[in-house]
Amino acid sequence: MNHPVQLAVEPPRKTERIHVATRLAFLLAFSALGCSAIYWAVYLALPAAVAVVLTRKGSERYLAEDAPRILSVLRWLASADGYLWLLTDVLPTAEGSPIDLKIENGGRPTPGSALLRLLLSLPALVVLAVLSAASGILWVVGAVVILVRKRLPDAIADILSFTLRFQFQLVAYHLSLVERYPSLRADPVAQSVA
Repeated sequence: MNHPVQLAVEPPRKTERIHVATRLAFLLAFSALGCSAIYWAVYLALPAAVAVVLTRKGSERYLAEDAPRILSVLRWLASADGYLWLLTDVLPTAEGSPIDLKIENGGRPTPGSALLRLLLSLPALVVLAVLSAASGILWVVGAVVILVRKRLPDAIADILSFTLRFQFQLVAYHLSLVERYPSLRADPVAQSVA
């Protein structure tokens, strides 16, 4: 059974070298802003915000009314991350992207289950931190290869795509959009499209 969060990537055939410099400038700017503190604040605040919405609306209305808006934001973020992670040369827009994020909402989240995810998602967060550290090293290797050959190696693209998919599985779980825990299993449809 495939995970309800799927991510497919259509990598560019050739990556222009200027995009490596652009990404590096974006990443340095985000580092200067102290984005890690923002990530932790968001990590802690999201389940609390979902719990408040669930208290007010209930799970059916949350999944029917709020989930589509959340999904459009997550799609944009997946496109932005795909750009920053060397997976595409297309900057995120509202019109579409080579990064295709699909989430099949489900379950019956409650305010209590939303808050409990603060603790339940910690092991997946540790796994994501390890994957992200490895991906950071591979990003540097990939950027150098792009500067030399104008193409990200498929093996590096696959690992970066895998990490991005795991990240959005964790985010969807953390937002109570899906019941299924993030998975390290690579679903066939989640692989990169060559």
